[in-house]
Amino acid sequence: MKILDGITWDFGPDDKIEYFDSYKSFFMTKYRPINDVDALDFNPDWFREDAINKLKTGRYSPSSIPMGSKTHRDWWKERIRRCNEGYEVNGYRITGDNYFFINFYNLKSSDSETINQSYGFPEFLVFQYEYFHYLEMCEKLKKDTSVLKSRGIGFSEMASSFITRPYTTIPNFRSVVSTFSEKHLKPTLDKIWIQMDWLNENTEGAFKRVRMVANSKTHKRASKKDKDGGEAPDSHKSEVEGLVCDEPDKLRGDRTQILIYEEAGADPVLMKKWVKGTALITVLGGKRVGRKIAFGTGGSSKASSMEGLKRMTNDPTAYNILPVKHNYTRDGRYILSGLFIPAYRVVYDLVDKRGWCNLEKAKDWYEQERIKLVNSPKDLLEFKSEYCFTIEEALIQHADNLFPREELAEQLAQIEIYKSTPTIHSGHLVWKRDGDDRADGVKWREDAQDGKIQIIEHPLMSELGTDYKNLYVGGIDSIDIGTADSASADGKGSEFCIVIKKRVFGQSDPVYVAMYKDRPKDPREAYDAAAKLLTYYGCQAVLESTRTAIITYFRDKKYLHLLMKRPRSTMPDVSKGNSQMYGTPATVKVILHYRELIYDYILDYSRTMAFKDMVDQLLDYTDEGKKDFDIVAAMGMCELGDEEMSVKRPEAKEVEGKGFQNIGWWTDNKGYKHHGIIPAKDNRDGRARISASDSWLYKELI
Repeated sequence: MKILDGITWDFGPDDKIEYFDSYKSFFMTKYRPINDVDALDFNPDWFREDAINKLKTGRYSPSSIPMGSKTHRDWWKERIRRCNEGYEVNGYRITGDNYFFINFYNLKSSDSETINQSYGFPEFLVFQYEYFHYLEMCEKLKKDTSVLKSRGIGFSEMASSFITRPYTTIPNFRSVVSTFSEKHLKPTLDKIWIQMDWLNENTEGAFKRVRMVANSKTHKRASKKDKDGGEAPDSHKSEVEGLVCDEPDKLRGDRTQILIYEEAGADPVLMKKWVKGTALITVLGGKRVGRKIAFGTGGSSKASSMEGLKRMTNDPTAYNILPVKHNYTRDGRYILSGLFIPAYRVVYDLVDKRGWCNLEKAKDWYEQERIKLVNSPKDLLEFKSEYCFTIEEALIQHADNLFPREELAEQLAQIEIYKSTPTIHSGHLVWKRDGDDRADGVKWREDAQDGKIQIIEHPLMSELGTDYKNLYVGGIDSIDIGTADSASADGKGSEFCIVIKKRVFGQSDPVYVAMYKDRPKDPREAYDAAAKLLTYYGCQAVLESTRTAIITYFRDKKYLHLLMKRPRSTMPDVSKGNSQMYGTPATVKVILHYRELIYDYILDYSRTMAFKDMVDQLLDYTDEGKKDFDIVAAMGMCELGDEEMSVKRPEAKEVEGKGFQNIGWWTDNKGYKHHGIIPAKDNRDGRARISASDSWLYKELI
């Protein structure tokens, strides 16, 4: 941090900038955060005086200034300067593009306070303020830009303004708009042409740019003709050209300062065009004279169309894109990605006088919109991908996902909206030690705030008062290092995950009953949690063999009996019998097989799924990014284990010892009465176990 002119900057003039963070201040562009706690004194009207005057009087410049006078010309020169260099008031600065957008970009209006009902101006919005600063930062750092956004946030107007501004205020400036199809190019160009015409007619001649040489539907150039019919030397000479490029080789032409890839989320050849476009923004020797910007909206139904923008978003540095730090992710963790703008950044009725939108209320507003579509899972998925909250939602690829989408969407609605699934209990499992300080069972401790183990159904006890064997099976996707040793920028990476599944038993369906997912500083914390869960449910887990540190830990702690040997279905030769090795290799063949098992489970039993994170990952899953889907990997191991145990029927363990058995009526902790051997208090968690007939799923069936 550094204090300059009384302002504390998180990134000072000498600091290296490797990413943009909207909650940090940057001296480079004089960006300061505006949110629910910062910049409470900010007033957008400081920057809107031109638009306000135009709306009130019908004229931009003060009426006291004679038209055509030197004072009038100087007044407009200052406006051009502000549009090019930005404008600073009371310690806050907006960029030139932002200034142009809120003062000179025309929007259709029916505001009764305006003199001319045919025009109005955009409101100042904080997410746009952030976006324009980010663009300027990219320009100064000679970085390119990718933007993945929600639909319905007015982005097409900003994109049009971003192209119109330099055409108007900078001589000899060339912009190229590239799209994959004509249907995407025309709407964008039409918006730009409308703005050019409006500026010609409504800016007192200052922003008027005649187009005598080139004025077609796809190419306009600001120039006058001389007496011989050629281009006059004193012409403005800025231009905008639109290109339909359904093939990479069609992206060609003169050097350009801005190369726009519009509707990048619907462009199957985006990556090849991105590489090809470098030639348009560089000169001999590789010196950059321009920059590339890709805009796209989430929700494409074709995986191939979204592939390019997805790669740019997930790995920005590989494509010379300035990363953005944010937590618009499924699990709320911070990542570095291309710029992403979720739907809830703007709901106009929830925007305060500073242009800041209440994010929690905006989320709730969109949730109500989602509720309206719960009876149509396909439409709900489409709505969530286009009006997205997270990057994962925006990148849903309908043709690439391998699991039953409508069943998962329906179950997600049951979890999120209807809230019809069982309550998830969070807490910890604690070892119970014997006199020699050896582990002798575990006990449950509820902790809704900090508990990382999630349970929807505790282990069942038979009416004989004993546990069941072969009733549960686990699956583990492990890690070898924790956040303390992580080399990633935010200390995050793949997370440890273990899931516990109750197998088919009597009339009850199989159901995932417990899950633990975390990336602690020390991975041994995760290993210990897994050992407790497996002990609690009296089962073994199949382990994915890429990560082996857990095997060493289990061997040292005498927990190796909690791991299942490699399932026969994953061996090259099934006829050779059981393997003596722990861990299942994540080969292509194995992944394909466990994917099929998960698919079948979802198709038959999706209604039993209560963990939202699990359903989210199954909806978002793609093979390319499979390393990021730790729950799916753990489920795959679990399904392999269940398949291996298919010949083993769950059954109650025999009563230990002989002698008197206390038989009669007894009441479990849920108030249900039973007749049989009265169970003792469970020696692990201090409560009586319930019978199989008391499980929520079993009761639902009968």
